[in-house]
Amino acid sequence: MPEPKSPIRRRTSSTGGAAAGSGVPVRRSQETRSREARERLLAATIDVLMRRGYGGLTTKEVATQSGLSNGALMHHFATKAELVVAATEWIYDVATERGQRVAESPEARANPIEGFIADCVSVYLDWPFTVALEVLMVARTDPELMERIMPVMMRYRQTTNARWLQVLQASGLAAKDAERVLNLTLNQVRGMAVHQLWQTDETYARVNLDDWRRLISEHVARKIRESAR
Repeated sequence: MPEPKSPIRRRTSSTGGAAAGSGVPVRRSQETRSREARERLLAATIDVLMRRGYGGLTTKEVATQSGLSNGALMHHFATKAELVVAATEWIYDVATERGQRVAESPEARANPIEGFIADCVSVYLDWPFTVALEVLMVARTDPELMERIMPVMMRYRQTTNARWLQVLQASGLAAKDAERVLNLTLNQVRGMAVHQLWQTDETYARVNLDDWRRLISEHVARKIRESAR
C-alpha cells in the first residue's frame, strides 16, 4: 500500500509573527497559543495514526512530531484514548463543514447524486476513513473507547445525512426514496473503501463508481417522474 499523503496541514496563526509593516512582534494571547498547540498535537496524532496505526501510536512520538513537550501534550489530553478521540472528532468536524459546502453548492443542486458521491469519496476513499477505521477496530473490543468514539461518528453521519436528504428531496425525490438512494450510495462507497484496504486499484474504483452513478441516476430520474404523475 502506498505511503499516505499528509492529511492535515498545520495552520499558522495570522496573529503571530511581526505586525504588518512594523517589524514589531505581536504577542499572541494564551487562548491563541493553547489552540495552536492543540491543533499541532491533533495533526501529529493523525500523521502517526496513518503511519503506525492505533497500536503503534505513543503519546511520546506525537509530542515529538508536534514539536511540543510530553508535558504540554498531557496538559491538553490526559490519555492516549482522549487524544485519539479528539483527533477523530477534528477530522469529522472538517469533513462535516466540507460536506455542507458541497451540498449547498449550485453544482450539487443541479446534480445531487454527483455531489453526494463526491462527498462520500472525499471521506471514505481517502485518509479520514483510514484513521477512523484504525480507531473503530480497537474500539470493537474496548467498550470505554467505543463509548467515546461512537457519538463522534454518529454526529457526523446524522448531520451529513440530514443535509443531503434535503438536497435529494429538493430535486423531486420523495422522502423515503431519498433515504434509500442515500443509504445505497453510502454503503456502495463504504464497501469500496474496505476493498481498497488490501487492493488499491484506482481504475477499478473509478469504473465501479461510474457504473453506480449511472444506475442510481437512472433510478432517481424514474422515481422523480413517478412522483410527478
